[in-house]
Parts: sequence; C-alpha cells; structure tokens
Amino acid sequence: MGYTPLRISTVKPGRELPFDLYIFFKETYLCYTNRGAAIEDEKYLKLKKQKIAKFYITEKDEPNYQRFLDQLLNETMNSPTATTDEKVNLVEGACGTAVERMQKDPESESSYRMTQNAAKSLRQVIANNPDALKKIFGKKASDADLIIKHSLNVSALATKLAEKCRLEDKEVDDIATAALIHDVGIAKLEKSEQDLFKKDKKQYSNDDKRLYNFHVKDAISVLKDKPWVTKSIIDLVINHEEVLSGHGPNKKSKLSKSEEILSLVNNYDKRLITSDKGPKAVIKDMTIDEVGNYSLELINKFKEVLEAEGLLE
Repeated sequence: MGYTPLRISTVKPGRELPFDLYIFFKETYLCYTNRGAAIEDEKYLKLKKQKIAKFYITEKDEPNYQRFLDQLLNETMNSPTATTDEKVNLVEGACGTAVERMQKDPESESSYRMTQNAAKSLRQVIANNPDALKKIFGKKASDADLIIKHSLNVSALATKLAEKCRLEDKEVDDIATAALIHDVGIAKLEKSEQDLFKKDKKQYSNDDKRLYNFHVKDAISVLKDKPWVTKSIIDLVINHEEVLSGHGPNKKSKLSKSEEILSLVNNYDKRLITSDKGPKAVIKDMTIDEVGNYSLELINKFKEVLEAEGLLE
C-alpha cells in the first residue's frame, strides 16, 4: 500500500477527517487518527512541539483529502475571523503538500490540480492580507524543504509582481501555478546534481551548468502531453531560467512578460538562498549584474514591490 505525505498544518484539529491519518515512526506507518474521528487540540499541539511536520494518507484516500483541503481552504480564506497567521500557515501547508506530491508523482493529474488550487489560495491570501508576504518570507526552511520553500517564495512574489505589471487574471494564475512546479525536475536529478541548487551560480563550472540545466528538460518530460497542463504553463516552466540576453539553457532571447517575471523572481530568490547577502544587497547586485538580462523597467517595478511589502528592511 502506498502512502502520500501531507503537511500537518493542512489538518485542522477538532475537525472530522474523511480519511485515515498516519504518522511515520521507526520505519513504520502507524494509524494516528481513524476515518470519522478528529484530532484533539492537545494532541495536535504536542505533535507540533515535537516538530512532526508531516502526516500521511493512503493513496486511495487522496481524493478524500483533496476535497477536505479544498473546503478548509475556502472556509479559512473567506473567514472574517481567521487571522493572517492562520491563513498563511494553511496556504503554506497546502503549497508544500502540493509541491511534494508533484515531486513524487509529477505525471498525476490530481497532484497538478492540487497545485493549481494551492496557487489560487496563495494568490488570494497575499491579495487580501497586507502582511502575508512578509510573514512568508520571514520563515526559514530546513535543507530538506529548501526547494519547496523556494517554490513557495517565487510563486508568492512573482504573483505580486505580475499584478503590479497589470497582467490578466489568467496570466497571474498561470504564473502562480508554474512557479510552484518550476523546479519539479530537480527531484529527478542525481543527489550530487540536486546539491547544485544550493550552490551560487557564479561558482558553477561549465559541467555544473550542463548538469543543472537538465532539471528544465526533466520537468518538461513529465509535464508534456498531459491534457490538463496548458501550453502557457509548459512555456513558463521550460523558460524559467531564460534571460533576454539569450544566455539561458534554451538560448531564448524573446520572453513574454510572464516568462520574464518568473525568471527574474526565480533568480532573486535563488541568490538569497545561495549567498549570505540580504535582500537589499541582492537586489543591488542584480541591478548591476543583470543589465541586458531583464528590462530596467521590470527590475525597478520589482524593487517597488519589495519596498512596498517591507521585504527590504
């Protein structure tokens, strides 16, 4: 029997569960809460104190969990009493679960649909809660969750920049979804090649560049020919490392506004991850280093977003 991980923050205590819930303990999956029961507040808090980050469900229960999560997201995002922290924690959990499922089973339609729903909820919480972006970027991630956190960061910030650039709603939704899955191909690389994600690109050898660029092709290989993945999403994923100078892995020099936004924000967050510099220093470096790779107008709008959201403090 297969098991699927889900983030603990997507299971609300005191709420009846339409699926059996498991924890992974001493190399064994143990049933923690039975279908039809609810987790008590005290037990839930104890798990969080013990830093249990994940629950598990059986693969056959994935549709039940998806319906449960969709309802919980809808209620929480539209609740007048839910705090920004509650909304951010839930949407982070939903995005993290979706990205992890895409890494595990990138050819699954249900994994992709979960990612779409999580991206829309992320966009909603950012649009309606002024402190949401700052709270998201204020959280650190473990090495194991670094790619997931990067995907969430890029989705959140690219969404905000796309809205500032007055892109159509459909374009913004596509950016939010593509940003969550843009690095799904990294999971298909060898372990030593995956470690290149944490290395400053300025330190890449020619061989490093060649190996790391495989993650773009690997992502497309699992997404192409899937009727539920649109061409616009495919284009965003395949071009997320491209720049206007034509020095990206695909040597593409003409980018759509959506592609340029995703590439810019991906570049920015990757620099934050791989260097010991703060946001101010990183955006200053990019203003110098990326001349010809991105339009000056877009870089300036990006600075304005960072300043407005309090992310340069």
